[in-house]
Amino acid sequence: MASGLSGQNDTLYIKLERSILSYEPEIYLKDLGGLECANGEMLARLKALKLYEFRHPGNMVCTMTKLVEEIHKIYPQLTVVNLGEMDVIMEYRDKKPNAAMQYVKAGIICVLLFFGAAFTITAFHNDIGITDVFEKFYQQVVGAKKPNISPIEVGYSIGLAVGIIVFYNHFGKRKLTHDPTPIQVQMRKYEQDVDTAIIENSARRGENLDVS
Repeated sequence: MASGLSGQNDTLYIKLERSILSYEPEIYLKDLGGLECANGEMLARLKALKLYEFRHPGNMVCTMTKLVEEIHKIYPQLTVVNLGEMDVIMEYRDKKPNAAMQYVKAGIICVLLFFGAAFTITAFHNDIGITDVFEKFYQQVVGAKKPNISPIEVGYSIGLAVGIIVFYNHFGKRKLTHDPTPIQVQMRKYEQDVDTAIIENSARRGENLDVS
């Protein structure tokens, strides 16, 4: 059947991802998300459709209308239904990150976060005068002067650690529940904000792949 007549009664379903990462410069339609069509031969040809080729590492935004245009060049009568995003960010990296360097970066971040959090907690305690609070509370309850280390400090320290673990729902590689942790939620929000900024900026500069 000629390509001009193919797709006359077929429908292609596309579920575009928000962003994709490739270590190969050539980007094909199958790389952008899920594809489904009752016509297997047509589906295989469209999966192999080359959309863009990077000349150097970077990112490029491709719109759904551009994909429809490219698909209709092969199958003009094909119905295209998008079930996902309207724009997809294509990112190309020429090499995968070094695993050892990733561990080094993670270690540095952990050290910075540890001392930063310790300094923040200490500054907060000094600001509210928690030592005086503990002394007055101990004297009111026990009726004697509080020693340097008392059950109040021990219980408070344990409660603070347990509270942090419960709040962040994470201890080492284990999670207390199947719910995403607050850090994971914030990271997803941050990624969405970054993706939105990239898409909007590329559209304003006219540097995205779109129909003319």
